[in-house]
Amino acid sequence: MTDSASMRALRAGIALCLSGIVAACGGGGDGESTGTTAATPAPVQVTTPALATPATVAVPGTPTPAPTPAPAPAPVAAAVDVNCSLNGAAGIQGEVMQRVNALRAAGAVCGSTAYAATVPLAWNSLLLQAASGHSSDMAQNNYFSHTSLDGRTMARRVVATGYTYSALGENIAAGQSTVESVITGWTNSPGHCQNLMNPAFRDIGVACVRSDTSNYRYYWTMVLGRS
Repeated sequence: MTDSASMRALRAGIALCLSGIVAACGGGGDGESTGTTAATPAPVQVTTPALATPATVAVPGTPTPAPTPAPAPAPVAAAVDVNCSLNGAAGIQGEVMQRVNALRAAGAVCGSTAYAATVPLAWNSLLLQAASGHSSDMAQNNYFSHTSLDGRTMARRVVATGYTYSALGENIAAGQSTVESVITGWTNSPGHCQNLMNPAFRDIGVACVRSDTSNYRYYWTMVLGRS
């Protein structure tokens, strides 16, 4: 990155991160398999954008593994706004679904991997529960990582909601103040884009939680899955 590009990045104040457990087709060149060391999350800074690699595992034809006993996920307080007060009463669901499914309908090139048009995703309340819990936790505790501070992983958070998966993935981001900016950021990043386009997925839940006392203010979590 040139010095001028570095300065532009320093002014952006945006972070992206992704993770995935993908059935059947794997997750591409940025993937991380089960049993490997989890991707090191980018350091949380006030003004520096960051990316972390996705985690992927092939589990075709196998049932959801029994979860390792873990603390129950912290419940999201009823007063928590999981839409970051965006789009008024409509919230973010409609715009997220329109943008993501338009991308999947058109097909995309994610880095060096071309993805054909694929099936649309359906909004899922259990995946929203997992997404909102993680965004709320990151916002309230001022961190940015796929791993919760108590050690819970994406899969453990999702299993705790009652969702039984055969494929699972997660994109997280921080700092973006609109749905358009976060979807554009994920689309332009090869690994995140692969999660968005992966034909293994059928369900989606996306949450944004805002905390003006935390570094990035806006904390986004997208969970994609197939039961």
